[in-house]
Amino acid sequence: MDDAHDPIIGEGRHRYRFRRAWAKLPRWWNFGENAPGRPPQTAVQGAVAANGDVYVLSRGAHPVTVFDGEGNFITAWDKGRFSPFVHGLAIDPQGHVWITDSGSHTITEHLADGTLLRTLGSAAFPAPTFYGNPFNMPTGVAFAADGDILVSDGYGNRRVHRFAPDGTLRHSWGGPGAGPGEFALVHYIAIDAQQRVYVADRENNRIQLFDGAGGHLADWADFSLPSDLAIGRNSIVVAGQDGLSIWSLERELLIRWSRDTPLKDALNLHGVWLDGEENIYLAQFDRTVSKLTRIP
Repeated sequence: MDDAHDPIIGEGRHRYRFRRAWAKLPRWWNFGENAPGRPPQTAVQGAVAANGDVYVLSRGAHPVTVFDGEGNFITAWDKGRFSPFVHGLAIDPQGHVWITDSGSHTITEHLADGTLLRTLGSAAFPAPTFYGNPFNMPTGVAFAADGDILVSDGYGNRRVHRFAPDGTLRHSWGGPGAGPGEFALVHYIAIDAQQRVYVADRENNRIQLFDGAGGHLADWADFSLPSDLAIGRNSIVVAGQDGLSIWSLERELLIRWSRDTPLKDALNLHGVWLDGEENIYLAQFDRTVSKLTRIP
């Protein structure tokens, strides 16, 4: 399909060309196939490197795939290394790729070509459920301006951990519940330019905001099952099973699309990320990676 046939969604300053199945995998490859007794097999999250390469993490046979800016396949790495419940991908300021594997209770740091640099956690020794120590089914990482690493320890711990750059644990916060600073599922994590920490507390239908020490700042609750968020220069994009929305940095709604825009379940989303031009990339539960290209 060429650009002329891609549907346009949005209005005003928030118009985008929707490219369904933007990421073009090699023939016979896919982003995962559902199987009984396993977590949903799908594309889960991604990030864009400084050179414009787009990294996609999935629960398929080739968990890390890399594409150029047009969605053409470049390479893949780490076949067979991760569990069927691999969950998060992020790229740090040095260009290192971090993979969060919920199924193995580990977080790994890699060079851009997949070379393993270090591992946080141990697949053989997950922390006891809900006791708060790292890790029990972690979900994602984010990077503070001072080089610290923040981890959403999400399915088995309901905690956020902050590590020094050398991997030393500084402190943690959170616990099970629905009150301020408590979590039902710590699904993904992000940090803005003011170093505020955003946590997608998915099963509580909200995003919580904290300062860098874990002090609760606000509940942001205008969502249904928010999965992920991406923070741009002037806006925040939130993805979930209720669709996609764009907000100002002051959390004022700019535009929102239902999960059936522009076709049924097209915006039933697990992950969202941006490139340097603030085009939007979508990891969808139907095992597709799509792209929204901004229309000036």
